[in-house]
Amino acid sequence: MVQFFKAFSDSYESMRWQDGMDILLVAFTLYYVIRLIKGTRSGQVVVGIVVIAILYFITRRLELLTFNYIMNIFFSNIFVVLVVLFSTDIRRGLVRAGRFWFRKTSSRMLDAVKEVTRASFYMAEKRTGALIVFERGVNLGEYMEAGALLQANISDRLLLAIFNTKAPLHDGAVILRDGRVEAAGCFLPLLPTEYSSSQFFGTRHRAAIGLSRETDALIVVVSEERGLVSLVKDGEVEVMMGAGSLTNKLLANLGLSAHIKAQPKKGPSKMVR
Repeated sequence: MVQFFKAFSDSYESMRWQDGMDILLVAFTLYYVIRLIKGTRSGQVVVGIVVIAILYFITRRLELLTFNYIMNIFFSNIFVVLVVLFSTDIRRGLVRAGRFWFRKTSSRMLDAVKEVTRASFYMAEKRTGALIVFERGVNLGEYMEAGALLQANISDRLLLAIFNTKAPLHDGAVILRDGRVEAAGCFLPLLPTEYSSSQFFGTRHRAAIGLSRETDALIVVVSEERGLVSLVKDGEVEVMMGAGSLTNKLLANLGLSAHIKAQPKKGPSKMVR
């Protein structure tokens, strides 16, 4: 024990500040990767790779030549295997690591949050499905191309008109940019396969999860089956218990201040309950 503490003391005295920075950087990277794959299928893949590695060392000790030969081929190409298996997670991680956006504190953004909240809970009462996307740091232009460009000022009445079941654009998503309705009728990415068999997650929820896992967007989902309003972020779905809850969550995630005074509307909302 004394020798251990002596060796530790010698190592500590010879440590440079660069070594401490190196350790912190490695620890942060590992923590970031673990958080990124925690609770996903990629986490299960990592466990599988660890099991294979353990089997590799066991078979090597037991001199099981054929199995060991196969494992040698597998681990000699491990870099290519990891890129193929974790392509989605690598892209998602790079997007999150590189997202630097200016936090908008404009009254237009605050108005957008209020209009979306009001329209969402009204549609939930009427069991009208909706999918509303707030663009943040990652540009969503590729998803807008398949929809109809509107570039209109947002209002609860406009959202209700778009998601009216008789309207031609009601099946797609509405994408908001800088507090305005940029496009409607947009198609979102393919759904994650792990949610395809869930009875709770309908088509809109799975599409929202798919987009939130590839970008940093915030997605408001209104379920026509259950009459619930949910907020989807980073692949996680959170059911909103009331209008105040959704408003506060959107304000916090968009970097808005609740103290900003919204610009007065030209006229009162004519939503009839």
